[in-house]
Amino acid sequence: MTRRFAKRLALLVLATVFVGADVTSLGAQTGKIGLVDVQKVLVVSKKGQDVLEKLQVEKEAKQGEIDAQEKKIRQMEKDLEKQRSVLSEDARREREREIRKRTRALRRMVEDLNRDFTERGRDLRARLVREIAEVVRTYGKKNGYVLIIEVREGGVMYGSETADLTKALIDAYDASVGSGKK
Repeated sequence: MTRRFAKRLALLVLATVFVGADVTSLGAQTGKIGLVDVQKVLVVSKKGQDVLEKLQVEKEAKQGEIDAQEKKIRQMEKDLEKQRSVLSEDARREREREIRKRTRALRRMVEDLNRDFTERGRDLRARLVREIAEVVRTYGKKNGYVLIIEVREGGVMYGSETADLTKALIDAYDASVGSGKK
């Protein structure tokens, strides 16, 4: 969410609180407002943990490849140092050129992998947030909430523990994932 949207949402909440006081005096029914920490749902929920674990396993596998390439380059550098005095000038330059070439290729590979994992993490997070948002909407409708605010993005300065729906929404999300729903 953008800062502008967060400010508008905060103003909407304040307006609801002020207007709600006047509406209740007219006998209208007040609605419940809840809070949710989506980041906590992402990290604590079963599906969120599974996704993070799969990404970590993939990253560790790629890190193994990177480590092997680094080891090979270091070995080439050691060999060059040992043989420097017996190598011809052309042979020495060729080995130095090969080491630089492999070092550049490794650097590009690391940059590409970092970019790839960042994008994949962002895409997976966005997909999970959409799924969580659907669970939040369903939960809110089912339990009579007129407004559920995301704690971190909504600019919430204070919220009572009774208004925090995070644990209940983690349970609802885990249940929806377990039953095959999105």
